Formats: sequence, C-alpha cells, structure tokens
Amino acid sequence: MFQHHKDNRLHWEQGPVYDISWSSDGGQLSAVGSRGYARTWRLERGGHKDGEELKALGSEIERLAWSPATHNTNVIAGAGYDKVVQLWDQRTKSTTTKLGTRGQITDICWSPSGKYFAAVGREDGIDVFDIAAGSQTPVVSAPFDDIAYLARWDASERVLFLATHQGAVEVYAWPTMEPLTTIPAHAGSCNCLGIDPCGKVLATGGADATMELWSTDDFTMTHVVDGYESPLLFADFSMDGRFIATASDDLEVRIHDSFSGDQVHRLAVESLTTALEWHPRNLALAYGSAGAGKGGVKPAVTIFLKS
Repeated sequence: MFQHHKDNRLHWEQGPVYDISWSSDGGQLSAVGSRGYARTWRLERGGHKDGEELKALGSEIERLAWSPATHNTNVIAGAGYDKVVQLWDQRTKSTTTKLGTRGQITDICWSPSGKYFAAVGREDGIDVFDIAAGSQTPVVSAPFDDIAYLARWDASERVLFLATHQGAVEVYAWPTMEPLTTIPAHAGSCNCLGIDPCGKVLATGGADATMELWSTDDFTMTHVVDGYESPLLFADFSMDGRFIATASDDLEVRIHDSFSGDQVHRLAVESLTTALEWHPRNLALAYGSAGAGKGGVKPAVTIFLKS
C-alpha cells in the first residue's frame, strides 16, 4: 500500500519539533519547535519547502491546532508557557481571541465540528471553551484526581475521552461531563489517544509499550498490538479510518490496519519522533523529530507521501 510513498523533508531550523497540525482542507501544515516561531507551509502552492513564520503567535508556543471546521479553515490555535491560548486568523493576520486557562498547558484539541476547544493541564484538569458562541470563559473547568495527559472527542461530540497517568481512559458524556465509564487501558500511563473518523474505534498507546484498540459501542477491547520496545507516544487514524500510524521511543513509525491491528508498513526514522498527524484528505503522514544532539541528526519536519 505504501511502497510508492517517500519522505519529503521540509525546511526547518526551529530545533526539536514540539507539535504539528494540518489545516482542515489539507492545504497547510504548521509546526512549532523549541526555538523561534512556528512555521507554516502552503502545500497547495506546489510543495514550497521554506514556508513562512507565524510571528504573530510569539516565540514561546508549544502546541498548535488548526480548526477542523470547514467554514473556519483559516483559524489556528497556539498555546504556550503563559497559560494562554491564542486563536489566530490567517485572513486578517491577527489574533482574534485569547483564552486564559488554569495551568500550564500540555495538550490542546478541537471538537470535530470546531465548536469546542479544550486545553489540558497535566496537573490542572481541563478547560473547555465554546468557540462558536464566542465565549472566552470556560463552559467546563474541571480538575481531576489523576494527572491528565490529553483529551479527545468522538466523532458525534457526545463523548469525551481523557487519557491519564495511571493508564486508564476516563470517559464522559458531553457536554454534561457525566462519567460514563473508566477504560482500564494500560499498566503504565496512557500517553496517546486516537479515534477513527467514524467514531467506532478508539486507539490507546501506553507506557507498557502496547497499542490497544477498543470498540466505542461498548468500550470493550478488540485487539492488542505489541512488539514495541518502548512506550508509545502517538497514535493517529488516517482520514478514511483504514490505518493507524504510531510512534514510540523506537526509531520507527509504524502503520497498522485499524481493523486487524496488523502492521502494514514500517518507516525507519533517524531520531525520536515528537509529533505525528495524518493529512485530513489523503494518505500523507506528517511527522516531526527531535534530532540526535549536537553534531548529530538535525531535527526535521517530514511528510511521508505518495511520489
């Protein structure tokens, strides 16, 4: 399936990659690293490798996320050290909204429709904002007993999943935040979540070096994928839901069949993968790396796509 794909490395000088995000139409890819400004590449212009800096977001951004709303494709969220999320509109070249959160932000995400936006603090719980209503005050501001890593909505926006340090996935009804169940996913921390576009399969990856696939109908586990030598860090479904890309501390990115869990491709990488996301409209996979230190392999932003 991926034998005709190859790596396309983009221009990158911002140090180890912290985060990457595709725009909802797939025309732009943005990344942020340990130094300097976030960078965006307008790929619809013929794959321009240099890109442009997003200086309006500042130089201390750690997390990026383009709005998934088809009517709002020009808005990108950036979160940094100052506990503030900025929503930047590319059309007006300005920050349209600033959202204050309760603590240092470790993860941000949009709901599938783009109506809601969540900011997760490792030890501070979750703040959720109603972006469609224009609110700058959280509609939900909830602490948790356990350390929280990240949150994801299902495709219907009726369920919110929260990955925790203890390895469980807490499942809540949205928007009431009524607890539905606890999924006992991993022996160590649950580091990543992925939900297929149809909302039928939940993928979890943990410190126990396994990926697990769960049915969202009854929250039962359907497959366990092992063979990793280190904790899983990322899991993301392709736009058609057929494949899951994963990355761990191993020097490889793996692509699995999302129904059977079988590995269908292995992509060797030169340094630790620090970000990973499928293109929203085709089978192109973007990933970022940390590099291998002074004098070693340089950090990079790479797109694995059909040649």
